[in-house]
Amino acid sequence: MNNRITNINTAFYKEGESQRGEATWRFLDLSGEHLGVRIEETPPGGTSSYHHYHMQEEEHVLVLAGNATLHLGDSTKELKEGDHVWFPAAEEVAHHIENTSSKPFRFLVFGERRTDDVVFYPNGPVMVVKSARGSQQYKYEKRVDKQK
Repeated sequence: MNNRITNINTAFYKEGESQRGEATWRFLDLSGEHLGVRIEETPPGGTSSYHHYHMQEEEHVLVLAGNATLHLGDSTKELKEGDHVWFPAAEEVAHHIENTSSKPFRFLVFGERRTDDVVFYPNGPVMVVKSARGSQQYKYEKRVDKQK
């Protein structure tokens, strides 16, 4: 049972290069088999990820400390400590968070860990297809509209 208990105040946080490469960020991965859970800390000027949305996985963000700007589709919203944001699966509205403040932005991100997800990065234009055999990235020229 001890390997299932992590104290987030004393655990080792890994450092990584930001998704866009402009700053480093820290994270603690608390994921299990079916639920992905991470505490992330993004420095001023950093971003949480590229602008994206998932077709099969829903995501949630809970702000633990700091302020940042949520980019949701073409709009922006300010986030502050205690805010919760839900990104439903298959809602074709891309999102990412940008730390526009002068202090670190710390948040909990959690969601499903599915092996059948497709992630779209509309500014890419790139998509990642996840399967039981792993993930594969694809570039595409244009998206075909849904048939009615």
